[in-house]
Formats: sequence, structure tokens, C-alpha cells
Amino acid sequence: MTTITVQLPDEVHAQLTAAAEGDGVAVNVAVVQAVQDWIHASGQRARERARMREVLAEDPLLRELLGDD
Repeated sequence: MTTITVQLPDEVHAQLTAAAEGDGVAVNVAVVQAVQDWIHASGQRARERARMREVLAEDPLLRELLGDD
């Protein structure tokens, strides 16, 4: 396991602490979950961008309508 240091604005830290306490989890657990969610969302966005590029490459009319030529 890796330990990192993260600098958060005081207000974000307060919100994080309150949210973690509200969910009954440690701040570390909340941060790990947030990072995992971000990684998942980032991968999803990359797949969606790749699919959009494929669709645009296959459809010249759509590219024209979108002004992508």
C-alpha cells in the first residue's frame, strides 16, 4: 500500500470529514472510494471519446452537420 500526502482547502477538508462521518466511514475510506470512482469515470469518458471518434470517422454527413470538417 502506498501513502500519499494531499493538500486540500480547509473547506473541502471540512466537507470531506463531515460526509465521511455522515456515512460512518473513515476519511481515508471516503478518499479511496472517491479516487476509485474518478478512475472509473475517467476510463468511461475515454471509451466514450473513442467511440465518438469512430462514429465521426464513419459518417461524413454527421461530421458536416457538426462542423467537424
